[in-house]
Amino acid sequence: MNKEPLGVLILHGFTASLDCVRGVASALEPLGLPTRIPVLRGHGAKSPEALRAVTWQDWVADGEAAFRDLLTEVEHVIVFGHSMGGLVALTLAADYGDLIDSLVVAAAAVQLTSPLAPGRPFYVLAPLVGRLLDRIDVPPVYAVPALALQDTNYAWAPSDAILSLLAFSKRTRQRLSEVGVPTLILQSRKDSTVAPESAEIIYQGIATPPEKKRIIWFEKTEHEMFLDCEREAASAAVASWVEERSSQAKS
Repeated sequence: MNKEPLGVLILHGFTASLDCVRGVASALEPLGLPTRIPVLRGHGAKSPEALRAVTWQDWVADGEAAFRDLLTEVEHVIVFGHSMGGLVALTLAADYGDLIDSLVVAAAAVQLTSPLAPGRPFYVLAPLVGRLLDRIDVPPVYAVPALALQDTNYAWAPSDAILSLLAFSKRTRQRLSEVGVPTLILQSRKDSTVAPESAEIIYQGIATPPEKKRIIWFEKTEHEMFLDCEREAASAAVASWVEERSSQAKS
């Protein structure tokens, strides 16, 4: 069969439900592009216990499976990833750059704010904390607190899954120079989960030429930018990029 020029792969974040990216999917729907929105391993269950013993390699494998499935319909893929999904997106771009049209990474978790994260003062203590604590709370944080009442993410995560996320963050940062595709980076200056400096780390770290990469900053939203107070603007920014890339592909 004849393939479409472009499709879109949408990747959610750590402990997130698909609600966190539905706004993006809705904004892209009028463009009519083939789309995949996989549930990454350990997510979408009744309990965060489903994340126990899940590793970052599992999340990459699930993203890759959806990516390959989408390629049965399209020639190239635009990969969107929020938070941990941004790490999966960057990894796919490093591994399959010739099949990826471009990236959109939103609050991609290359530098977490946690003092236990890579690059932070107490990273060396992370394994010890993981042995001492069976689980760690990850309560929702929104710029508009009332919006947190409708949050459907997990409220906690097993420590081993969190340690794997930290390892994934470090590994992805080490591979940024392997990414050379056009890239849009979305980041909030008020994000208390992913350090705002992450946007500059990605921008400076990837090999994409300056004219093919850019950062869009948000000034109010917290980490869940597609559910929080600037959700319409964040989703519109993604849709604008995808529409632009689609128009270029058709021409």
